[in-house]
Amino acid sequence: MKKLILAAILLISIGKLPLYSQTDVHFSQFMFNNVTFNPASIEILNTINTSLVARQQWVGFDKAPSSQALNASTYVQDLYGGVGLNVINDMLGYEHFLTARAFYAFPVQIGVLSNVVFGLGAGVVSRTLDGTDLIYEEPDPNALLGKERWVKPDFNFGVEYVDPNLTVGFAATHLYRSVGNAGIDYAPRHYYLYGKYLFEDVVDRVDIQPYLLFKSSWYITQFDISVIGYYDNMIWGGVSYRLGDAFVGMLGYYITPEIRVGYAYDVAVGPVRGHTGGTHEIMLSVQFEGFNKTRVTPKTPRIFN
Repeated sequence: MKKLILAAILLISIGKLPLYSQTDVHFSQFMFNNVTFNPASIEILNTINTSLVARQQWVGFDKAPSSQALNASTYVQDLYGGVGLNVINDMLGYEHFLTARAFYAFPVQIGVLSNVVFGLGAGVVSRTLDGTDLIYEEPDPNALLGKERWVKPDFNFGVEYVDPNLTVGFAATHLYRSVGNAGIDYAPRHYYLYGKYLFEDVVDRVDIQPYLLFKSSWYITQFDISVIGYYDNMIWGGVSYRLGDAFVGMLGYYITPEIRVGYAYDVAVGPVRGHTGGTHEIMLSVQFEGFNKTRVTPKTPRIFN
């Protein structure tokens, strides 16, 4: 029964899609991992910044969506910019997507404490479709009976404005193909627009940061609004609402100034509501000492990125 419900939900979700096209993976703790989709979202510090995010969606469904992302980036003085790597693994039923991109980001100082950063990423995306477990009610000469794999080039672009309290960014992924030309072998272009503002010392040692994210591939659009509170630069907690999809609760803790962990739990409000045990997501973020010979003085200090 759950398999039938999952299939119905997937059909509802992709009803307006070109055949077999795929949407970008979505993480509830995206505000800590903008670099997953925007190559311009780097730290201008003498640190190597890494993060690992793992998401298990719709607990209780067989072959429910499961996603992981590994990000690493650093600022290199000799290159006058930042370099990094994204690896995203996404499992959805009988489909498997693997994306790997390297990127470069170039900051332009426009004020004493403000920068505009431009980023460009390039890599490959691999899609595997496994038809060995599919069962067809009627014979179909075009039926997929084995495993098929497609590998395509992948590019993304982003720009981000940053000052000590305000961040505004725009990004586009899968520049190689528009939504009208997306198909079985490639995902369509996605657009991201986001912003956040840090209100410091709202009460003693407590900072508040609202965050908005708009994500669209034209045929489907997501809108997230989040509010996170930070206590003493050590603990954070917050809530998020993904329009028409889920309510999210988040908790996080700095184990050391260089290591932090986070957890998010999604409660569905869409078609899957009442049929799953929710969605779990964990995050681990670690900073290491960078390669620069001299100390990098941040022109745009980011307290919570």
